[in-house]
Formats: sequence, C-alpha cells, structure tokens
Amino acid sequence: MKYYKMKTNQEILDEFGGIIINDIYDDSIKYFNQLIENKMGNRTDVFYFFNKLSVEYREILKTYLEESIKTSIFGFLGIFEEHERFKLIYEEDGKQVNLVEISEMLKAEPLGENGWIERFSKYAKEKE
Repeated sequence: MKYYKMKTNQEILDEFGGIIINDIYDDSIKYFNQLIENKMGNRTDVFYFFNKLSVEYREILKTYLEESIKTSIFGFLGIFEEHERFKLIYEEDGKQVNLVEISEMLKAEPLGENGWIERFSKYAKEKE
C-alpha cells in the first residue's frame, strides 16, 4: 500500500511561485541583459541603442523593466482572483487545490518582503 502525503499549501504556492519567477521574471531580465551585452547575435541595433545610454540610464531602464514585469505578473494572477470562471488548479495524485483559495492574495505573492521575487529570483539576490 502506497502512502502519499500531498504537499502543504505553502509548498504548493512556493513551487508555483518558483516557476513563475524563474520562467517569467528571471527569463525576462536575462533576455534584457543579453540584449544590453550584445549576446543575442542578430540584435546589434538594440545593442548599439543601449550602448549609447549612460550606465545610470541603463539602470533606470532596467528598474522600469523589473517594475513592468512585476505589474504584469500581478495583473495576470489577479485575473484568477477577480474572475471566478478562470481557475489555477494544482493537481497531485488525483487531488486538486485551487491556488486562489490557498493564498491570502495570490496576485501579491510575488511582491514585498519575503515574496516570491525576493525568495526565488537570482536577480533579486544580486541586489543584496
């Protein structure tokens, strides 16, 4: 007989948050950094544009990019809180959990102190 304990709500949210931050937040920043560093091969036009900016302006632009990504993730997750007909379901071993129901405010999970970005982003750790 196989005994299997389903993950806790926090483990489920952390797993989902880690994926969101890695696959959306970090990948977007990585792509931006590759553009700035001319590592995209055929995007020299973008590299030259960024190269004309001062280091200070590049940092300002990067800050706005990070805020835009956060706003996009917040808005996307908000869809599931504000429109009940759309669901985010975690399923394990035939059991299902609605992520909106196990979070106090799903759309805010990535933000703030001890949020997903702070805990899971490799770029948030670089700022420390």
